[in-house]
Amino acid sequence: MNIRILILMIVLPSLICCTSENGQGQQKVDKETGQKLYQSPQKLPLGDLTDEQEFRKTLENLKRTLKQKNLKKIASLLNYPFYTSHKEVPNGIGVPADPISLTEFDNYKSAIFNADVMRILPLCKEDNLSEIDEKTDEVYYQSLKKLTDTGSKMYEVYMQYPESNTQAESYFSFIFGKVNGQFKILSTYAKWPVK
Repeated sequence: MNIRILILMIVLPSLICCTSENGQGQQKVDKETGQKLYQSPQKLPLGDLTDEQEFRKTLENLKRTLKQKNLKKIASLLNYPFYTSHKEVPNGIGVPADPISLTEFDNYKSAIFNADVMRILPLCKEDNLSEIDEKTDEVYYQSLKKLTDTGSKMYEVYMQYPESNTQAESYFSFIFGKVNGQFKILSTYAKWPVK
């Protein structure tokens, strides 16, 4: 009887300290190799991603889809109406303009995702990305902000590049925002109009 109590006193505390409710202290073991595997407690569930992480995930999805030249799939990444331009104003860019609907996407997809966009956007880097200031006085961004979920952030991909066979520069931009809990592309503007 004393041996049982002694064994319980030695074994029981070690069992208790290694099995907490939240999984910390537990280790998984690879069945084939017998090696202990570290389980990170810091993985975020999908619902707990930050706006920036969700934006980057949507951007990576867009870049991958462009590389695959799958414009039908890109239609699902856009928010509708999707704005393809903006009105010009003397002190900046005005309200979003030239909206298209999902049913119109097929008519304009090659103009929105032209050869330059298809080639250049998948190569975008950190210096092409920006978070749009919530307190911006630009009417364009303020108008788009009204489409997004309250308290969410908006991001922009802006790329400038030399035009072929000229000294001129061209550019395009895509604005991303969260609508109904999901990041979408809200609008685009470029040097050359879509409509």
